[in-house]
Amino acid sequence: MPITFDTLDELKAFYRNFRLEEKGGNGHAKLVAPAVEVEKVSKRGRPGRKAALPKVADKPAAKRGPKPKATSAAKAAKPKREKGETLTSKIQDSVRKFLNSNRSFTANDIYDDLAQRDSSINKQSVITSVLKQMNSTFKTISVTERAGNGPRPVKLYNA
Repeated sequence: MPITFDTLDELKAFYRNFRLEEKGGNGHAKLVAPAVEVEKVSKRGRPGRKAALPKVADKPAAKRGPKPKATSAAKAAKPKREKGETLTSKIQDSVRKFLNSNRSFTANDIYDDLAQRDSSINKQSVITSVLKQMNSTFKTISVTERAGNGPRPVKLYNA
């Protein structure tokens, strides 16, 4: 069905709000959706008065930003754990114990120390967390490597 326009203003408004995209081959033009919602221009109105044309944004619609963060009320509802209960705090305490006594240690030594106090801890979690802690919280501690039983060398942290 062809599109017809009663006035030149309607035709200009149409071209401002829609893009025509030519398809190669068949010669037909394809309508592309407008970037801004177009209000219908009323054909009826007072004589001698121009119909208000919809305003077109010069820029295309902006991309959405990041999702809003959770409100502080949601965070406040979650009770904070005591410092001594987390695995991270237990590991940090054990590392500080080795550092205060000026002893060198490995991640396995930290696990052995924690396993004496609590046998329900996971060895892989402790070793992974020790390596992360030593790269962030205790990054000033010197590190050497020695041969281990596996394919990778063992990191030895020097006090």
